[in-house]
Amino acid sequence: MSTSPPPSVPRALVIGLVIAAALVLAPLWTWLVLAIWVGQLARFLVPPLTRLTGGRQRAAGVITAALIALILVPIGLVVVKLVADTILLAERLIESQEVRAVFEKLVTEGATAGAQQQSPLDFIVAHGGQAWDVLSVVFAVAARTLLGLFVFITGTYVVLVDGPRAFHWFEHHVPLEPAALRRLAAAFSETGRGLFIGVGGAGLAQATVATITYVAIDVPEPFVLGLLTLAASVVPAVGTAFVWVPVAIGLALTGRVEAAIALTVVGLAVIGTIDNVLRPMLARWGQLDLPAYLIMVGMFGGIALVGAPGLLLGPLVLRLAKEALVLAREHREHRLHAERANGDGGET
Repeated sequence: MSTSPPPSVPRALVIGLVIAAALVLAPLWTWLVLAIWVGQLARFLVPPLTRLTGGRQRAAGVITAALIALILVPIGLVVVKLVADTILLAERLIESQEVRAVFEKLVTEGATAGAQQQSPLDFIVAHGGQAWDVLSVVFAVAARTLLGLFVFITGTYVVLVDGPRAFHWFEHHVPLEPAALRRLAAAFSETGRGLFIGVGGAGLAQATVATITYVAIDVPEPFVLGLLTLAASVVPAVGTAFVWVPVAIGLALTGRVEAAIALTVVGLAVIGTIDNVLRPMLARWGQLDLPAYLIMVGMFGGIALVGAPGLLLGPLVLRLAKEALVLAREHREHRLHAERANGDGGET
């Protein structure tokens, strides 16, 4: 019994449709990448939950995705609030005319009080002509964020439940050798694990210690300064000092010398120790096969290229490029070895 051959598709059409599909997904790539990484990290929860639900894997996936949403969504809302307060603090510092005033305003009350006292209704009344434009921007940002969160949560569920099946499909359809695709996929997963555990874990530990210290010595806006410490922690060794050193100087200039000394001791002895000891340990656990300096440069380059999502894009592109270069070298060495072996065989 003869079977007809499968219909041929012009290569240009295939390439064009793949590019079009990539462009459609491009606006949501950050949420999709996060969904894949978080789904892979949380997959260990699925087997025990599957047993608890009587073998229902999809129910276990729903429960896991719901738990992730319950944890991450409130954290995201808090971070958005802190980012807004951070912007207000930065504006207040920029208004300072003298260097001394910048340090003093870091540790004095009212960093964001003036902006917080104005209600949304007061703002609309005072800026009636601009109110609709402002509200339009706010609604647009909120809509994009809600859409992104929906894609993230549903994408995480798909990775938890159908991730291996989807990867198997890619193995059979992507024009790469399966071994090469598996290596690149491993590098992709490694980047997410390394950023979350290695970079994020060390930064979170440093920011937690710094925030507790700011609260203990009664520094205004301790959580805003803690968020800044977390952001600065991506710079190895000296990053967190960009935050706590100016705060210590401000404390000293305003007469709070004991608090300044305490913060300096914690910064050098505790926060610095976390960076020098905990970061390498977490980096080995996270297994991100990139030097810390290259991760930092990749983040900064990614931010310069595409904005905040570049924090993920920069290290990811560098890690995949490194793996592609290693694969190319291994293929070249294998080919040269085979040629030498064939040459030796020919001579004998």
